[in-house]
This record gives sequence, structure tokens and C-alpha cells, in this order.
Amino acid sequence: TKAIQEQAAKGVLYGTPTELEIEFAKKLREAIPSLEKMRFVNSGTEAVMTTIRVARAYTNRDKIIKFAGSYHGHSDLVLVAAGSGPSQLGSPDSAGVPKSVAQEVITVPFNDIESYKEAMKHWGDQIAAVLVEPIIGNFGMVEPLPGFLEEVNEITHQYGGLVIYDEVITAFRFHYGAAQDLLNVYPDLTAFGKIVGGGLPIGGYGGRQDIMEQVAPLGPAYQAGTMAGNPLSMKAGIALLEVLEQEGVYEELDRLGKKLEDGLNELIEKHGITAT
Repeated sequence: TKAIQEQAAKGVLYGTPTELEIEFAKKLREAIPSLEKMRFVNSGTEAVMTTIRVARAYTNRDKIIKFAGSYHGHSDLVLVAAGSGPSQLGSPDSAGVPKSVAQEVITVPFNDIESYKEAMKHWGDQIAAVLVEPIIGNFGMVEPLPGFLEEVNEITHQYGGLVIYDEVITAFRFHYGAAQDLLNVYPDLTAFGKIVGGGLPIGGYGGRQDIMEQVAPLGPAYQAGTMAGNPLSMKAGIALLEVLEQEGVYEELDRLGKKLEDGLNELIEKHGITAT
């Protein structure tokens, strides 16, 4: 709050890049080394949406693969339900999503490498990217099976596609950095948001330098936003990272989380509630 108040007194929007963006980007890159270059947006939805656009520009392909149960925001391309099998195209998962958009998405089960292989065998030369939550947060914290993410990387790259990690939920939740660092498996592009803004609207994406150079003005993939990288969100994000990088912070969060978990389990058992 103090950081936000201090910045608000200086100005809330300048319409031009600021030193705060550079400072924040450097701190994020120190924490998540795969972010060789990055851009800021205003939400996780924007971040994921733009990584897909950049991947399409880089590969000159249109289709993407995602995993059932993952949540990637509310843009049209990710609101697509699975088809009847890995080789089948999806269908709209929300009113207002055109069928033509859903025809660009293949959805397969998470942790099912055989289904992924089947999908890639059928569609691989048309796949721009696979969109992955390295740890799925939308229906419980589902961890990848040993070797699953490594195989996804290998297979995707064999077909010339890119790997995008949606770390909007997972980044800075488990440790000071991203889930990819804990799992020791790295994507080509990463989307982040939520906690990173210290309570203010924020999103961002980044990855390999050669891929990020597809973004305008260096490349042909357009992305811009009036409020993107605004000084309030940058200042709040910097202040948050300065807190999170202190010794013992995550240990204390783990302790409090365990206390909450134990308390909830006790109440569930006491009142005979069915829960998973």
C-alpha cells in the first residue's frame, strides 16, 4: 500500500515506458531465468492470448493444443471443450465463441502422454504451440507425472511447435520463482500474472529472445495496451517481490497453509462433509 501511495503521488500513467518497468523486468528475470525478454499487459488472460499470437507468428501455424481441465483465461481460443478423441477438434465451451475458433484447438487429457502423441501424430505439422499449466490449479493442484512434461517438450519440438507455460497461477506461489524451476522443465514462452501485481491488475509474458522478437515493433506480431506496464502496477509488483525474496517468507506461508488445511480437514470430518 505504501508503494502504491508513493507512486500515485508522482503519477499513475505517463503513456511512455518508465524505469520501473525495467527494474521490475530485471527482478522477474532473476527469479525466472527463461524470461530472456518480456512484455507487460494487464491480466493473465491477455498474457496467455498474446503468447498464442506470438507462437503463431513465429511458427506460421494456427492450431494449438491444450489440456482438459486447465484454465487459461476467457479469450475465445481457450474456451474450447475437448472433441471425442485426441485427433478430434474441439467445440465452443461458452456462448459467443465461434465454431470456427474452436476448430483451431485440440484438447487432450493431462498426464496422458499417449493421447498427446496421438494428437501430435494427427495434427503435429499444424500445431503452433501447446499450452500447459505445469501444475493444474483449476480442479485441485494436479502435478505432472514423472517425465510427462519432458516428453511433451520433446514431442512438440520434434514437430516444430512451441511450448507455452501458463504460470499465471503457479508463479511465485510455491517458491520465489516459477513452477518450471521447481520441476526443472522449461518452456519457450511463459505467461504470468495475478500475484505478481501485488494486488493490482497485471499480466506479462516472455521467453526466448528470438521468439519474443516477433513482437512489434521488432516483429510482425502486434501487442499494445494503454495501461500495460503502468507505474502503479510496476511499483506494487516490485514491492511484492522485495517481500517474497526475504528469507523465511515461503516457509511461513507453508506453515500457515498447513494450519488452514488441518483446520478444514478437522471441520470436514467433524460435520461429515463429503470433500475432495
